[in-house]
Amino acid sequence: MNKRIKMGVTLFVIAMFCIPAYFILQTYGVFQKEKVLSDYAIAVDVQGESYQAWPLINSFTAMDKGEEGRQLYYRIDTSGLENLFQLAYKEYEVKPGGDNPFLAGQVNFSRSDHKYVRSENKYTNAKDFVTVVTLVDREGKVIYTYEQTGKGDGKLVKSIIHQGMSRTSNHGTEAARDPYLNITALFREELGIDVKLTVDDEHKVVTIRMNKVEAK
Repeated sequence: MNKRIKMGVTLFVIAMFCIPAYFILQTYGVFQKEKVLSDYAIAVDVQGESYQAWPLINSFTAMDKGEEGRQLYYRIDTSGLENLFQLAYKEYEVKPGGDNPFLAGQVNFSRSDHKYVRSENKYTNAKDFVTVVTLVDREGKVIYTYEQTGKGDGKLVKSIIHQGMSRTSNHGTEAARDPYLNITALFREELGIDVKLTVDDEHKVVTIRMNKVEAK
């Protein structure tokens, strides 16, 4: 066997190993800049203390891996998005205490007269439709719309892989991707709310802090 054939066989074998390795690494989100916070508790900062932010769900929450300018994302196709608006508008009370020594208590969301997340089915014919999610501020002004394609929209919605998760479809098994809305960018631009994250890796808590944007 000459050197050229040996080299070809070697490259073929390497390629056969690289393909499943690439899929595994992709499934764990190695190639993306964001990560889903399924390994953390989600909390909100109230006067310097961290309170559990249920019903916000950690597996529906994501953040940038890099520390500088870290942004918060939340799945736009889930009901918990409404609660993030309530955090921005302070429509909640805190209940101190509880059995978790790493949190000061939990947030109780108030009943709101406002509905910030609306969805509507838009029909293209008698059988087919697309669901459109509309986000509004407290005055009812539309601040964002998203057609539920399950993908990013090239603007504020990004397709983020839930690391370690995969799905099986007619096209085979692939990494679990879902549409996540950039909460940090939307709230700053449309609500005048600054969203910051504090990450405590030791105690597995990500705390969301929301304040009015300071005038310059």
